[in-house]
Amino acid sequence: MPVAVDGRRRLQPEERKRLLLTNAVEVFARRGIGRGGHTEIAEIGGVSVATVFNYFKTREALVEAVLEEVESFLLNLAEAVYAEEDNPLEAIRLHVKAFLNACEENPDYIKVWLEWSASVREEIWPQYLEFQNKLLDLIAKQIDKGIKKGILEQGLAPKERARWALGNAQMLVSMVFDPNGKPRGMEKMVERGFDHMLGVKA
Repeated sequence: MPVAVDGRRRLQPEERKRLLLTNAVEVFARRGIGRGGHTEIAEIGGVSVATVFNYFKTREALVEAVLEEVESFLLNLAEAVYAEEDNPLEAIRLHVKAFLNACEENPDYIKVWLEWSASVREEIWPQYLEFQNKLLDLIAKQIDKGIKKGILEQGLAPKERARWALGNAQMLVSMVFDPNGKPRGMEKMVERGFDHMLGVKA
């Protein structure tokens, strides 16, 4: 096992890259997608700026890597829920709960996602839309199952309901990150709101 001069284990390249990517998400959450850079990541990671450039050759490569990391985090969160729960309505409810938990347990990822979702800039917007469509497809598939099982009302197409649901995720984040604290009874309010939006049968 490689050991550094000071006695600590020297990280393998993939371990180092993973750690620097985590540091990068933290920096982007704090400084913004447009301002976070190699220098701040090096400071947090306790490495040289040259080391960060060794893994992320350009700022463009760094931004792409951070956004891919956030995308992977959110897609994995959704896929894990939908793989475990067969009832489509319960699956969507659990997805919403998992997302709210992530706001508190992994806030840096959610903050980067929030900015990304509202950054209609040519260099990153197409990447967001591609990611959004993957997420919409996962949610719409559950809605379609719910309609076919008779749990959800006929009406608005599954993809359109999925768009409304995903659009409300930004509102949920603003409530969780409210400096005055989350609204009282937020969980019940969210469940009622999403049930109405999805068309849950009475």
